[in-house]
Formats: sequence, C-alpha cells, structure tokens
Amino acid sequence: MGRNRRGDPPKTPRGSQLSQSFLQTPAETRDEAGGSKMAHVSSSPGDPPASTLEGIGEEICTIAASLAMKADLLVLTTTIQDALRAEMGGIRTEVTAQVSCIQELEHSHDAQTARLAATDTALAREGDLLHQLKRSVEDLDNRGRRCNIRVRGMPETEGEEDREETLTALFCLIMHRDAPLAIRCDRAHRALRP
Repeated sequence: MGRNRRGDPPKTPRGSQLSQSFLQTPAETRDEAGGSKMAHVSSSPGDPPASTLEGIGEEICTIAASLAMKADLLVLTTTIQDALRAEMGGIRTEVTAQVSCIQELEHSHDAQTARLAATDTALAREGDLLHQLKRSVEDLDNRGRRCNIRVRGMPETEGEEDREETLTALFCLIMHRDAPLAIRCDRAHRALRP
C-alpha cells in the first residue's frame, strides 16, 4: 500500500523538480495548473517605469559609493586620536607648569612664614630692649633732677652775671661759711614755670 511501484510516477517532487517549481513565476505555475480563477496581475499605473528604477539604482550606487569605507573610518579615527593626544599633551604641560608654580608658592610661603616668625621674635626682643631703655632714660632723668637745686624767692631784677654771685653767697650762708666757695654750676637759669 505505501510502497511505490516501479512503474508509477512518484507523488512528491524530487529535489530538482522542487527547486524548478519554486523558481517559476506565478503565471507559469497558473498555466501549468490549468488556469486560475483569479485575475491576471497586471502592472498598475502607480508602478514606476523601468527608467525610474534604473535612476534610483544609480542613485543608490552613488550614495553607497559616498558612504565611508573602513579605510576612511580608520583615517578619521587616527586623526581624532592624534588631535586628542595633542590636546592631552598640552593639558599635561599646563598641569605640570601649574604644579611647579604651586610648589614654588609653597616654598615661598614656607620661607615667608620662617621670616615672619623670626621678625616676631626680633620684635618681641626689641620691645623688651625698648622697655629697658625707657627705664634707663627715666632713671637718668631722675638722677639729673637730683642734682638740680631750685631756689625760690630770687628777685627778677638780677641779670645773668649777678645770678651766679647771688647763688654762691646763698650757698655760703646755707653751709655756714664765711669765705666764698668756688661752686661749679653747669648753668643757672630762671625756671619758666612755678
């Protein structure tokens, strides 16, 4: 039953027959089938003519030719990489210059800090010396005032020459001496204030 007899034609098409039936156009298939009940496919007025299709094909070829190829992309990539390397090199140079500038500023800052500390120490020492000097000046001023003698009640009618004689006579009277003493006075002047 399921066996094929040698004289009967096979029911399924062989490989070559199958490929030939697949490659046939629908019209050929319909003709072989004995006519189709469907209407024949005709070209509609909306279909483009063959010359337009050839123009589109040429345009597609032109566009495809203008598209970047692998070699073009490699050249473009290399150009971009070179530009980036150059920019990065410039940035590295600037950063290195900034780092060296910052290091110089830090070194200068450290030196200024050391100088400022030395100046503060010197100012503190000079402040102490100034205080000691002020005390010495006050002490000398007080010593100088101890050697001053203020005489009250001298008449204003006396001149410069009579002043020393009057003072010598006054000192002899105070010290109970009869003979005039030789007193060395640096200066004898009238006080401007009472």
